[in-house]
Amino acid sequence: MKSRWHATILSVCGSNFHSSPVTRDRFLSCTHGTFVLLTLARPCANYVSMSMETLTRAWEVLQDAYQAQMEGDYDHAVELYHSSLELHPTAEAHTFLGWTYHFQGRIEEAIAECKRNDIGAYLIELGRFEEAIPWLERATEARRYEPRHFPHYNLGRAYLGKEMYGHAMRCFQEALEIEPRYSLARQALASLRRMVN
Repeated sequence: MKSRWHATILSVCGSNFHSSPVTRDRFLSCTHGTFVLLTLARPCANYVSMSMETLTRAWEVLQDAYQAQMEGDYDHAVELYHSSLELHPTAEAHTFLGWTYHFQGRIEEAIAECKRNDIGAYLIELGRFEEAIPWLERATEARRYEPRHFPHYNLGRAYLGKEMYGHAMRCFQEALEIEPRYSLARQALASLRRMVN
């Protein structure tokens, strides 16, 4: 049977994540400066009770859904994410489905899908800064949240929306400590410094 490349966000099985150096040469661009690591799927302890065939099929459908999303075919991507979730629910499928809803402008549905990962960012887009802050604070502490600098940047945006400039500045700086090349945080920090000086 031919091996297929599968998309996942850096860690599927926590400390049981399997990778090898030969699989790290393939990356697929994603939106908002994120990326998805392509890796050969292998079972982990969390999936022992599930048939390998079902797990493999769920990951294949997830890959197809992600490809449709990257091609801008959001309706088809939504359909495929739902199919993957029916086979085997994963945080990754819910997150990608939430992103797809977001790209379709279905923000409330995106919030319902993501449950934590991107809720804060979506609430910011709705101008609900106060509600966004606790979600983003939790995201800064979450072990599986990738990329690590996003929740810090978004928390800074929420504080900026509430005109809490000192807190916003601290968050933008934290984002840059994690990812010094993150231009949005650098621009936000520079803009904020000009505004308060």
